[in-house]
Amino acid sequence: MGHFFRNSLALGCLALWSAISASSASAETYPSRPLTLIVPFAAGGAADTTGRIMADAMARHLGRPVIVENVGGAGGAIGSLRGKKAQPDGYTIGLGHMGTHAAAVGANARLGYDPRKDFDYLGLVSTTPNIVFVRADFPAKTLAEFAAYARVKGGDLKMGHSGIGAASHITCILLFQLIGAEPTYVSYRGFGQTINDILSGAIDGSCDLVASVSGQVQAGSVKAFAVAAPERSPILPDVPTATEAGMPDFAAETWTGLYAPKGVPPDILAKLRDAVAKSLDEPQVQARFLKIGATVPKPERRGGEAMQALVEREVVRWVEILGKAGLPEQ
Repeated sequence: MGHFFRNSLALGCLALWSAISASSASAETYPSRPLTLIVPFAAGGAADTTGRIMADAMARHLGRPVIVENVGGAGGAIGSLRGKKAQPDGYTIGLGHMGTHAAAVGANARLGYDPRKDFDYLGLVSTTPNIVFVRADFPAKTLAEFAAYARVKGGDLKMGHSGIGAASHITCILLFQLIGAEPTYVSYRGFGQTINDILSGAIDGSCDLVASVSGQVQAGSVKAFAVAAPERSPILPDVPTATEAGMPDFAAETWTGLYAPKGVPPDILAKLRDAVAKSLDEPQVQARFLKIGATVPKPERRGGEAMQALVEREVVRWVEILGKAGLPEQ
């Protein structure tokens, strides 16, 4: 019995030593192959652009390509669930934002993931206000006129968004709660489809990110009423804030960050967080974000712990707002 116990103990210690050695070796050689960055929306919108900016920068600091994989659908929930279920080996990371990692908790009872528990956050990478915009020939010229129009037209007003719980959806919900009207919501797989139907006149408008629609606003192909932020966007200085437009409670900043699935080894997680931090310190990365109307947060807001705390606060806020909306079961 003693001989058996000693042999079992020796084998157990050998297995433990092997596992520790393998983990240490993998951390030392990480990354040894390309990484995948899951963007939970179709190509062409602000989330996709943000993911590609970060993928390019992180590749420089990790020494391996970071390949963007667009997994759209369900307001970003499908891609986010895929990110949760990925192997926690540091080779699959994901992008999440105010919609997918806060508001979705209040918008989708069958979400399949909990943004407060199922991810290790790498850091907040950008913030951008949302903006109310409509087709160029829309009859209203100001946010006040738009609100009056919505109260009269109700369901005849068609507003597009990128899926239940997406930032464009929940921002519109907040807007119309404040207006006191209920439009018809039209769901799309991504911003590209939404903007195409606005430009064609099939729908009236949306409440998407400045970073998504700034080019169309600058070109005059859509009409913008207000940004849901305390200050005007530097890329759209002629568009008033919601406060200036007479609706001070309309505040919706879309923050975007990166995460890893829960369980990535601590030393690999540290390398990923370091790559995010170094990327955000690059002047060219900050300039690329500014060009699309987004801002890199100050260093004290960027880290993984700061993003975890932000997620927890934002879940509380948006669950309350969306609880009043009486959304249908998903």
